[in-house]
Amino acid sequence: MSALFQVKNLEIKYHTREGVLTAIRDTSFEVNEGEIVGIVGESGCGKSTVALAVMRLLPPNGEIASGQIIFRGRDLRQLNKEEMRAVRGKELAMIFQDPMTSLNPVFSVEGQMLDALRACQEIGEPRSRQALRARAVEMLDRVGIPDAARQIKEYPHQFSGGMRQRIMIATALMSNPAILVADEPTSALDVTLEAQIIDLIKSLRDELGTAILYITHDLGVVAQLCDRVLVMYAGSIVEAGETLTIFEKPQHPYTRALLRSHPTRGLRAGRLRTIRGRVPSLKELPAGCKFAPRCDYALATCHTTEPQFIQIGGHQVLCHVCHEGIEIEEAPAEAGSFEFADREERTASEDVVVEVRDLRTHFADHVPLLGKLLGQRGGTVRAVDGVDVAIRRGETLALVGESGSGKTTLGRTILRLEPPTGGEIVVQGQVITTLRQSALRPMRAQMAMIFQDPISSLSPRRKVSSLLLEPFQVHGVPVKSESKVDELLEMVGLSSEQADKYPHQLSGGQARRVGIARALALNPELLVADEPTSGLDVSVAAGILNLLKELRQRLNLTYIVISHNLNVISFIADRVAVMYLGKIVELAETPALFARPRHPYTEALMSAIPLPDPRLRGKRERILLTGEIPSPRTPPPGCPFHPRCRYAQERCSTEIPRLQAAEGTEHLTACYFPEKVRVGLLS
Repeated sequence: MSALFQVKNLEIKYHTREGVLTAIRDTSFEVNEGEIVGIVGESGCGKSTVALAVMRLLPPNGEIASGQIIFRGRDLRQLNKEEMRAVRGKELAMIFQDPMTSLNPVFSVEGQMLDALRACQEIGEPRSRQALRARAVEMLDRVGIPDAARQIKEYPHQFSGGMRQRIMIATALMSNPAILVADEPTSALDVTLEAQIIDLIKSLRDELGTAILYITHDLGVVAQLCDRVLVMYAGSIVEAGETLTIFEKPQHPYTRALLRSHPTRGLRAGRLRTIRGRVPSLKELPAGCKFAPRCDYALATCHTTEPQFIQIGGHQVLCHVCHEGIEIEEAPAEAGSFEFADREERTASEDVVVEVRDLRTHFADHVPLLGKLLGQRGGTVRAVDGVDVAIRRGETLALVGESGSGKTTLGRTILRLEPPTGGEIVVQGQVITTLRQSALRPMRAQMAMIFQDPISSLSPRRKVSSLLLEPFQVHGVPVKSESKVDELLEMVGLSSEQADKYPHQLSGGQARRVGIARALALNPELLVADEPTSGLDVSVAAGILNLLKELRQRLNLTYIVISHNLNVISFIADRVAVMYLGKIVELAETPALFARPRHPYTEALMSAIPLPDPRLRGKRERILLTGEIPSPRTPPPGCPFHPRCRYAQERCSTEIPRLQAAEGTEHLTACYFPEKVRVGLLS
């Protein structure tokens, strides 16, 4: 392969009120024809800034201070706006992280795709609308949009998140660009949709020969997709090399730290090992090696002198320790009190904290005024549709499934944040299904929730100290303010200095910890954690998972953890309930479920997990589900999963299977053919 694209000694600065800040320093790399190069690192390391610089899309206060961006022999820095516009879109294309903000809600998909094609056309090329539309429909077909000729006329809001991302990919690839820049294209997608998009990107690379610069914080995606990896930290590439060698023999302490923070299949360690501290602010970059303050192996020279690149085993490494040839010995993973065996012993108690029986939560489908005038009638959204489950004291039950499966609604209904339509909710022996809010309020001290978005769940007008004292004020519990705030902050690993900050002054991980501290303020028995690591860097997420485990043991908490990240679930949960269209389709202890799933839907979820091990690339069976999860407004007859199931037979389309245990086990499955399932995470 020959170098198609080269970045040489790139330096990027931002002009701010605090002065000129250097975001990218002396960065060089290349992308070869038909190659997929991954850029990984924590938030704030400069990954997206590099992507925007490559496309010449930096914000107005951003400036490429020095260096070259060479594409096919031309330095893109030297092109004027018109010349760059001719290259961008036609030869360089980009997929942005959030397709909803990248697609204009006012225009149809057809209008936006045709505008993109017209912008890429050269003088003399055919410009007929029919020819352009045919090309757009062809690309939508290629990326898996069903009935593309009809759906191209629809608007972005009429598509799911996965379909909108496919539309973005189709639009980016319409002109057969030589290079595609993908900035976190799957970060907001379910694991099944993520697997589909990854396979789509690989197949389009093979078919069209497109080179891809793939930016992500997910090491599993990198291991399964990329040919080479660039590891970035604080604006510099600290290690670069082939994917297999980077994962098998990482050299830089930062690369090692990222890999060891990732929860992986079969993990039995009691704790994930984290990276202390966080990425430094551009205003407060340390002298010498930027990673030295967080490095377990830093030398005296690391704190005073910038390191230089050296070659080690095919890697390019920016590190004093590696240059000195010092052997880095990895400490063993911390084990002990959190192993599966210990969990099984603790959760054997029959003391049930929460039990739901035939729980149903239905919503009336809203019809806008115009629809009512046209005679449309609202339906019923069956978000939770007949769930039975009991959760024991000190246990962690995980709810997993795709978006729209009913996980969050079930968690909120158990806490009575959503009114149940039917069934029973029993908390500590008391039926709370129909309790009035006045009677329910005293019980709320025993039930708490960690919300998915910590920043939006914290009032921006109140300091952390005020937020932590709010539960005591609501429930009229007398407390010594300052000492209690310090106690709660210490419990979640934050310093007392955070008490005087507002939510916007906190990092994502700190805001999440404040949310946990507030939830624990009144010593609840039950804690519902909705996507507790969503949107966090791998090391920060590891710290949150460790914290949840420690608090569970120390306070004997009972958790309901809602997540679509099965790597996280395998690490923290005692039992797993797999949900699909408002129903539990499989329920089992974590080791049993991951080793031997018995429902086809669980099997598909397991096979889609991107594991951080490039040796497994192409060796695991991938089960790509056709279509997307049906609408809970019109669930299919019979087994709700049968339209997407590869084992479905005639009875599956007419009869609803019951959730029942396999003979001699407590492994519950709602499937007529569980013996056909064979793909597990540990297989």
